[in-house]
This record gives sequence, C-alpha cells and structure tokens, in this order.
Amino acid sequence: MTNAQPATTPATSTPAQPAPGPTTLRRGRFAAYLGIMLMALGLLTAVTSYSPLAASISLDIGLTDVTYGLLGTVGPFAFAFASLFTPFVARRISLEWTVVIAAAMIGAGQILRAVAGESLGFFAWSIVAMLGVGAGNMLLPPLVKRFFPDRIVSVTTVYLTVMVISTIYPPLLAVPIAQWIGWRGSIGVWGVLEVVAVIPWLFAIFANRASRTSADAQAADAAPQVHHRDITKRVWSHPTSWVMLTMYALSTINFYTVMAWIPAILNQTAGIEPATAGALLALYSAMGIPVGFFIAPLVARLNNLGLLYAAVAVLVIVGYVGLWFMPGTLTWLWMMFAGISPTIFSITLVATNYRTSSEAGGVTLAGMVTFGGYLIGGFAPLVVGVFAANALDWSVTYIMLIASMLGVIGVSFALRRKVLVDQ
Repeated sequence: MTNAQPATTPATSTPAQPAPGPTTLRRGRFAAYLGIMLMALGLLTAVTSYSPLAASISLDIGLTDVTYGLLGTVGPFAFAFASLFTPFVARRISLEWTVVIAAAMIGAGQILRAVAGESLGFFAWSIVAMLGVGAGNMLLPPLVKRFFPDRIVSVTTVYLTVMVISTIYPPLLAVPIAQWIGWRGSIGVWGVLEVVAVIPWLFAIFANRASRTSADAQAADAAPQVHHRDITKRVWSHPTSWVMLTMYALSTINFYTVMAWIPAILNQTAGIEPATAGALLALYSAMGIPVGFFIAPLVARLNNLGLLYAAVAVLVIVGYVGLWFMPGTLTWLWMMFAGISPTIFSITLVATNYRTSSEAGGVTLAGMVTFGGYLIGGFAPLVVGVFAANALDWSVTYIMLIASMLGVIGVSFALRRKVLVDQ
C-alpha cells in the first residue's frame, strides 16, 4: 500500500507501509485470540441488554423520560472518559494488563448493577461497566496489531463480526429471560462473559513474558514512550484525525439514539410491543454481520474511505425515512437499512490501524476518535429525552438522525486520500 501523503512529508519519516509491529511474532497468540473474541462477544451487552426492558426497569427504580435519556447518555460519556485515559494507562502497565482491567470492570459492573436496590446504585455500576466497554473498544484494534501483525485483516474481520453478535442476542433474549428470572437476571447474566475473558488474557501475558529476554522487554517497553509526545502531537494536529473523530461522533448519535429510544418510538408510532421491538433491535444489530465481512478488507485496500462512508450514509437515510413515514409497514426492512449505521464505527476503528504507521500511533488515534466521538455524540439520547419530556413529535428525532447522516456524506469528501496521521 502506498502512502498518498502530500509531498511535504519530511524525507526522514517512517516508510509509508504501516509497520507490522515486532519482527518476531509474540507468544500467547492463541490465548490472545481467545481473549479478543471473548472480549468482543460480551463488549456491547452492557449497552444493548436493558433497552427492551426499559418499562420494567423504570417502574422498579423510578426512571423518568429525562433520567432514562440520561442513562442512555451515561454510556457514551463513560466511553469518552475511558478513551481519554486508556492510552495513558496502557503505556504504563501494557495493553494486555489494561484489557484485563477493562474486562473485569465490564463483568463486575453488569453483575453488580443488576443487584442494585435503587437507581443510584444502578447508575453507578452502569458507569463502571461503561468505562470498561470504552476502554475495551479502543484497545482491541491495537491488540490485534500487536499480536497479529501478519493477520490484521482476518482477525479484525472475525472480531468485528463477533462484536456485532454481542449487540444481537441481548435485545433478542432480554424479554424472554426477564419473564423467566426477572429483569435483574436478564441484564446481569451477560457480565459472566467478560469475567471469563480475563482468563485467556492472563495466559497471554505470562506466556509472552516468559518468551522475552530482559533486554527485549526493556527495548519493547521503552520504544513507545520515547516518541509518545511527538506522536500525540502529530495525531492530534492532523486534519484527517479530526475528520475521523467527526465520523465517530455522528455514528454515536445514531447508534445510541436508536438503542435507547427506538422501542419507545415504535411503540407509540406503530403499536409495536417490547418483545417485538427487542427482535427488531436484534435485526438492526445483525446487519453488521454481513457488512462486517467486507469492512476490514475494504479499509485495508481503499485509499478513498469517503466513498465507503457516503454509501453507508445513503442506505441509512433510506431506513430512517421508512421508519418515519411508514413505521408499521415493512418495519423490518427499514430497521435493516438503519442497521447499517454502526458500520461507521467499524470503518473508523479499523482505519486506526491503516491510517497510522506504528502501534503507539494506532493507540493514540483510537483514543482520540473515541474520546471526541463519544463526548460529542453522547448528548443525543439525553436530547431525545428532552424532546419526549416536552411532547415533541418523533419526527424531530428522525430529522436529527437524518441530518447526522447528511453530515457523514458532507465530511466524507475530506477522506479522499490515504495519509498516515502519526507521520
């Protein structure tokens, strides 16, 4: 792959091909692969498991429209905070130990919020889980680059598919499980996955540590720290980084608005019951599976990512228009079109490996786009809550969502060329 960066790039910059990482492959790759997949399988369950149970949760712990919108906003803001500090933590204790902490936080947060007796405890443990989700989300791309520099596309494709699956089964099974063991059991059971994910990461850490000499360890640990300030300055000052951040923010607006509010919207506009709304949310999420098989290869090969973003946005707009004007007719079809929206997340995260030349650059770019994206987009569920509290028509929400996709199309023109933002 050639670097289409402007000719003003200094002659001393890193070669255009993104560095594959260490010249010798790390040990513990099987354990790391298992850890990545388990992490991905449970990563978004904390976000998607409670929306179909909103009515039951609200009755039990007393959520209003505004507080429910605030609960939907907690996730993106927690992700933003985690994205800001995760690179700092990872530089000091390693990517592997940081992902162990993230997985433990997700698991503990989900389990403990399920047994919380009041709304304050539910909010507090939700924040703990969401902080773990935010950290895990931005750690997976650089972990793939570290352990599988020779398999970035294939491993990324598999973990993105698994991560999409983590958004499908919680809303699909939420109501049936709640009818069996109650809503607390229904949202708490998913935390077990992340607790289990800690185990292979511990094996990967100690297998890799045993394979490294003292000199190798010192060199590997010192290298990213030496250039960190320069890399951070380059990444944060590069226009392409800010465009990718904008894309992530617009995707955040869409995903978390749909996850938090579409069951209520469809209930009021088309009389759709919670169980059916949960199935439609699962369908929305499932669209990421067929699309996900093409994302990593396309991002790896395309110089013009703008075309990919724009194509996604057009299809999503079709879905929103259908839900707006024909919510009770072909609802499943409109949800499928709208379900292509989270692909923007995947494109942006995968691109952090292909728009940087080093592991440190990838971590920094991933932290930047997720921090800014969640911080900006996180207001959307709360804004919709204010709309609902003031009895505004749901058309206002659809206009907001469609406008965000038009924004994706407009910004996509800035991603016509391939550049490495850490050079």
